[in-house]
Amino acid sequence: MAHSLVQTLGGVPEFSPLDEHTLLVIVGESMNLFWRAGSVIFEPGTPGDALYVVLTGEVVILEGGTEVSHLLPGDSFGEMSLLLNTTHSRKAMAVGDSELLVLPKEAFLAILRTNERLAEHFDSIVHTRLPAPRVDVTRLA
Repeated sequence: MAHSLVQTLGGVPEFSPLDEHTLLVIVGESMNLFWRAGSVIFEPGTPGDALYVVLTGEVVILEGGTEVSHLLPGDSFGEMSLLLNTTHSRKAMAVGDSELLVLPKEAFLAILRTNERLAEHFDSIVHTRLPAPRVDVTRLA
């Protein structure tokens, strides 16, 4: 019988392709933290230092006071600032009392280095969310 957090992570789309050993490594490198309803998880300008997975409760991602994403158990967030090595550009806040699995940056990056499939998955997330580069059509002529 697999550890309950391993089972939970296996149900997260980003982690579903991983084997049980890799999921156990993630569980061992992470911590479960609790935020009360209304608590801020991170704000714009704070360092991207972890990947977050909602275990219980709900989290909203806000940009300038506008909700841009509503996250439920099994959803992950925080990966963009980790992968781009930037600060957070948005605010994350617990809607209800929420328990999150928090995977520190160093552990997340180490797992990406050893798991090509997961690295490709997160690479595609970055490329999907980043705006396409602008082309100066005047230089093409």
